Amino acid sequence: MPKRVRIQLCVGLALALHGAAAHAEPPPAAPAEASGETPSPYPPLRVGAMAGMGFPRPFAVEALAQAWEHLVVGMEYGVLPSITVHGVQVGTWALSGDARWLPWHGPLFVGLRAGVQHVEAATTMSLSGWGQVSETLGLDSSFINPRIGLLWVMRSGLVLGMEAGVQIPLSTSTSSTWPLALVPSLQGQIDALQRSVLPTIDLIRIGFVM
Repeated sequence: MPKRVRIQLCVGLALALHGAAAHAEPPPAAPAEASGETPSPYPPLRVGAMAGMGFPRPFAVEALAQAWEHLVVGMEYGVLPSITVHGVQVGTWALSGDARWLPWHGPLFVGLRAGVQHVEAATTMSLSGWGQVSETLGLDSSFINPRIGLLWVMRSGLVLGMEAGVQIPLSTSTSSTWPLALVPSLQGQIDALQRSVLPTIDLIRIGFVM
């Protein structure tokens, strides 16, 4: 066989083998597959607690649980420690259940809180025919509190939030050391307070979930 023909056959065979090897070589693996790592799924249930500052109860603590990333439920205790304003000692506390729905993957949520609240006020007042007397007034109510806000629940477990809404009274009852009918002006103020719709603001919420 002529030398030139042998060279052409060798070159053709080499090109054929190279093409077959190229077709047989698998495509490069994706970075996650090459490293053997896959993104971890979001936990279906996380539990924890957070605390906050706001109005009308300056201090609040809440035990909470997050389910499927979109629903956060909890139980909250809020309190205004007893303070004295213009000779009247006032304090309040509330216990409520809470639910927040995060419709998207971001922090925006709509929520509803429902519970009971106790307000107590003590002072000294003047009653006709009785002189100076001590008066303790208690106001108990049930309420709902629709809200909208932002709640960041991070993969690290850190929780940050802020929110605003309105507190709407559902039912109220009062207790008093002295009959309120003896002080008509005070009776009117209590009646107005029982019907009041209050704004609610949580300036900051911070906590941790596992």
